[in-house]
Amino acid sequence: MSSLKLSNELRRFINGIVSIPHLETMLLLHQAPGQVWNVVAVAQRIYVSPIQAATMLNDLCVAGICRPVSGAADEFIYSPAFPELGQLIDQLAEYYPRNLINVTNMIHAKSAAGQRARMFAEAFKFHKDK
Repeated sequence: MSSLKLSNELRRFINGIVSIPHLETMLLLHQAPGQVWNVVAVAQRIYVSPIQAATMLNDLCVAGICRPVSGAADEFIYSPAFPELGQLIDQLAEYYPRNLINVTNMIHAKSAAGQRARMFAEAFKFHKDK
């Protein structure tokens, strides 16, 4: 991507990212596409617990961003399911370092909006007095 403009496709892709640790994990795998990553190594690199890293890696597998290495329960390799997905991740890898605040705000705003909606819905639940 020669220009650093945020395309509609890239915006939609960023809006689909669950969390900043998911983003960081995706970009970690992207920067070393032939490297096999185990859960502990990912956890150490992005400063989360191994359980959180395993969850994120599994989420990225479901999203078609990486795949498990055959014969290893906790090893993964970057492997976009289709070329267009790989191109979006390439664009994100270029856009993110130059627009860190914009991208993180997009991801956090989505999370905050969901939390506000849940709190709003919770306010309308009636509880029987004990």
